[in-house]
Amino acid sequence: MEENKLITVFTPTYNRGYIIEELYKSLQEQVAYNFEWLVIDDGSTDNTEELFKKWMLEDNNFNIRYIKVENGGKPRAINKALKLAQGKYLFMVDSDDYIVNDATLKLETWIKEIDDMDDIVAVGAARVYPNGEYIKGIEPDIDDNIGYLDATNLERKNYNLDADMCEAYKVDIMKKFPFVVWEGEKFSPEEIVLNEMSLQGYKVRWHKDKIYICDYLEDGLTKGNWGLLKSNPMGYAMLWNHKLKFEKGLYNRFNCCCQHIALSMIGKEYGYIFKSNAKLLNIVALPFGIMLSIRRKKQFRSEDA
Repeated sequence: MEENKLITVFTPTYNRGYIIEELYKSLQEQVAYNFEWLVIDDGSTDNTEELFKKWMLEDNNFNIRYIKVENGGKPRAINKALKLAQGKYLFMVDSDDYIVNDATLKLETWIKEIDDMDDIVAVGAARVYPNGEYIKGIEPDIDDNIGYLDATNLERKNYNLDADMCEAYKVDIMKKFPFVVWEGEKFSPEEIVLNEMSLQGYKVRWHKDKIYICDYLEDGLTKGNWGLLKSNPMGYAMLWNHKLKFEKGLYNRFNCCCQHIALSMIGKEYGYIFKSNAKLLNIVALPFGIMLSIRRKKQFRSEDA
């Protein structure tokens, strides 16, 4: 089977052997096969590896590459996938989700339209619940006569696009924006990378077609935001510090400084406090950030009780 494909369907997974077959079947049912399936197994201890050993022996119209790594979290898995991807575009599909049977066909069509456009970094479409309802409950504000909308990640909220969507990114550009993950942590918010690409002028061509089906499971990242904050304070300290590059208004910026300071203290990375993107405001916010760190620690302890 030829190696170079237009799309790398990338799936990071951890102990999802009980549900990932639904995604596998949806890939088998695609009407276009100009893709590979790259799976980074983040140290699963269930039957995931056995499933892939079996599936890679089956007669599929697409190549499966299964890589098992030591548990390091989703951002590290994304960085690794960008190094290993043989496709020109990276389309991330989570292990508890699946895609409709013409998803890759639509992606191929859309990619051809933007492939030589330097300011467009990806094509995007809608995630929906299994019942077909948009994640936000509202249809994206995209003109049917045009069929798409070009906007940066920071502009999404202006068009009802600020719910979870799905995108296929140009690998060569995304490689320039690697995820930073701190020692001892396994997560940093994806929006740091996406917003930095926005600040560099990169847009996504958004479509409102429903190509990606998801349901938020109890063991998923989305359901565990408070736990993520507690376990990855520096990942979120980076998020708040990055917001200072584009947030407007004194109150919003002051809050960003306080959050950045508090989480840096909780993460015991005190030097990062002074790597602020608003240094003068950060000095003013320092005592308030210290107080907020004390409050956060109490909240974390009460969650454990």
